[in-house]
Amino acid sequence: MKSVFNFSLFRQVLTLSFLLIQVFCQSYAAEEIDPVHYAYSNYLGSGIYHTTGQNVTLISMPFSYELGMQNKTTFMLRLPVSFGFVNFDFKDLPELNIPEEVGTFTFTPGIQFDYQYSEDLVLQSYFDLGYARNLTTNKDVIVHSFGAASLYSFILGEYDSIWANRIYYAAYNGHNYDAADAYAAIQIGLDTGLPYRYQLFGYTYQPRIFASAFWYFSEVDFTLPIKLKENSEEKNKVTLSNSFEFGIAMKFEKTIGYSWVGIDTIGLSYRFSENVNAVRLLFSFPI
Repeated sequence: MKSVFNFSLFRQVLTLSFLLIQVFCQSYAAEEIDPVHYAYSNYLGSGIYHTTGQNVTLISMPFSYELGMQNKTTFMLRLPVSFGFVNFDFKDLPELNIPEEVGTFTFTPGIQFDYQYSEDLVLQSYFDLGYARNLTTNKDVIVHSFGAASLYSFILGEYDSIWANRIYYAAYNGHNYDAADAYAAIQIGLDTGLPYRYQLFGYTYQPRIFASAFWYFSEVDFTLPIKLKENSEEKNKVTLSNSFEFGIAMKFEKTIGYSWVGIDTIGLSYRFSENVNAVRLLFSFPI
């Protein structure tokens, strides 16, 4: 049976989400700090980004909800949300030194289309339009992004693999202040599953390894997390050039949590480039 969009549900979800953002963003205040640019956090992914001696942690949760399927196309509602923390590192986790304040918040809802071109090939496209806020400077930006991808599945011996190709664009514009930037990138990657199955807390998972490379049409500008001086226009920036990433992941057979707020993958990776290095904690398909 064919199903179609429930536009009433879609409208209600977006309205409620933006109301929650507004309430959330009014709840925090802190010393003014300008972090690694949070507007791209849903596209850069979770991780501790290290730039010229500074660390900023981004936690990104790629929530999504399946709206329906028509013929060979599946329609998805994208609900990615990210939080940014300054002066926080993985070494703080064993001692439960969780930061008391959130530095940034990013929410970029959108629509994704997955077209099953053949048994082994899926073509994807998406468009996002959202909002990001620096909670320490009370500045907002409007974020938009769109992209396309192909995911080709194949088996070589006992190893099931996915070859991914992506091209995407992301940009932001300041809300009631002068700020703007954009970048576009091509990504290729290979994700391979090992012929083993293990259990963790009653959930069966498959260990996987992956590697990917990124080529940027324009470099990504980062603003370092320095304290802002009054009446100062000083800017301290570095750029993210072409980068490479490799890592490991656990792919669970069943989603942990609910279908739209659960996770089916947990992974750890290292991304490196000339100016920016990142240790990333993953909660979705890594490439």
